[in-house]
Order: sequence, then structure tokens, then C-alpha cells
Amino acid sequence: MKLINDIIAIISSLSFIDYILYFSVLALLILTFALIYVLKNDDDETENESIGSEEMKETDIDLQTIAQNIVEKKPPIVDMTAYEEEQEQKAIISYDELKKESNKKQLQYDKIELIDDIIPAKKINLTDMIKDQNADKDEETTTFHYEREEAFLQTLKELNSLLN
Repeated sequence: MKLINDIIAIISSLSFIDYILYFSVLALLILTFALIYVLKNDDDETENESIGSEEMKETDIDLQTIAQNIVEKKPPIVDMTAYEEEQEQKAIISYDELKKESNKKQLQYDKIELIDDIIPAKKINLTDMIKDQNADKDEETTTFHYEREEAFLQTLKELNSLLN
């Protein structure tokens, strides 16, 4: 009986604000537990519907054939107008030459790993990113030799004297 009287004394000593705080803390606890329960159930449902589930196994997409089809696809034939052909002929560097020059450089990779034995993942070498493809080949450079430079300079001097 003394216990009941003590509980009644404590409850009667609380003010209105104390009741509000007590019930708000209780409500927040209930909402927190409900939110945790809902999130746990959502995680379980999404694990059952993941990308690597039965749906993907049924379609069985072959990435290698897709990549091979992209590589083998021929570039479209472009019909140029007469003006475009004239500009291509007069250009200092043609589009084809520019395309060939761009293909000479390639990225350097540190290592290549296969993910799921299908998809290659390449780690780029950040210290020396780009190298020339022709750097490995022993091709002679097309710069002038000393004798040709001297002859070229002599010809320029003669041209300059003729123009003055």
C-alpha cells in the first residue's frame, strides 16, 4: 500500500510540462522502434529482388557479344557536299589525318583485373598516363637532317635577296 501511495505522490507532484515531456519521449521511442522495424523489412525485400536474381539469370545477357558487335560495327558513310569536299582538300590537316594522329596515343594501365571472369577493370597509370603507340616501334623520325636544314636556310636567304 505504501508503494501505491508513493507512486500517486510522484505523479501528483509532476506539472503539466513534465507530462508533455514524458509522453513525447515515450512517443519518440515508439516511433524509433517502428522506423527500425520498417527499414529492416525493406532491406529483406530488396535483397530478394536484387539485380543478380532469377530475372537476370533467365535473360542471360552476353556482354562479350555486345562489345564485339560494337567493335565490328562499320562507321556510317557520310555524303559530303561539294563545299565540304573542297574544304577537306584545302585543309591543313584533314579529318582522316587527325583521326589517325588521335589513334597513335593510348592510355597506360598498371594492371587489368577481370570481374566475374567477364568484365575487365583497368587501373590507369597516373604517373605516365599517355604513351605513343609508335614509341615502341623503331621508326625513323621525319625531321630534317642538318644538311637539309642548311640547304633550306640557304634557299630562304636567296629568296629573301630576290624579293628585296
